[in-house]
Amino acid sequence: MRAREFVVAAEIRIEQLDHWVAEGWLLPTEPADEADYSEIDLARARFIRDMLGLGVNEDGLPIILDLVDQLHSARRLLRDLARGAAEPM
Repeated sequence: MRAREFVVAAEIRIEQLDHWVAEGWLLPTEPADEADYSEIDLARARFIRDMLGLGVNEDGLPIILDLVDQLHSARRLLRDLARGAAEPM
């Protein structure tokens, strides 16, 4: 989805989106002026919005995002391992 549709769905301002992309918290698939955002980007933007709304400061947010990313990676790895273990030999 494009930026205008994205900010409406994420319930944020375009300035926030630009800032979050500049900080590297969101990584659209193309340059910011023609960026394309996925459903995963939308979920991440809503998470960022919620964390900031709960009082997490901008210094702490990258740490939280990194931990969430690590958790998702670990879950993906465990799921792949479980699939491999379930396959007949």
